[in-house]
Amino acid sequence: MASVSPTSALKSTVAMVSSINVKVMVRRCSRCTCNELASITLTYQYSRALVWIDDLTAERDPHAYDLCDRHGVRITAPSGWRLEDRRNRFRVVMPNRLAG
Repeated sequence: MASVSPTSALKSTVAMVSSINVKVMVRRCSRCTCNELASITLTYQYSRALVWIDDLTAERDPHAYDLCDRHGVRITAPSGWRLEDRRNRFRVVMPNRLAG
């Protein structure tokens, strides 16, 4: 059995990792002329006159607006509409207790 030196193993690992192409999708604010990174997602429903503000969703939705912090804090609902802020900046995950 042939032995592999630690140096050659490291070189092959580095070569393998450097050949991997990673594509990172950066989502920008939906407002015209704003080039800031998006931090919240805004959605709405006309039939219920309701606007939702959520943490940035995992995937882009063509029916939602991704907004930066600056534009997100200035959001107001139209007259007669309700605005629900469903962001959860400090999420604490507690395991469920078993009954019994």
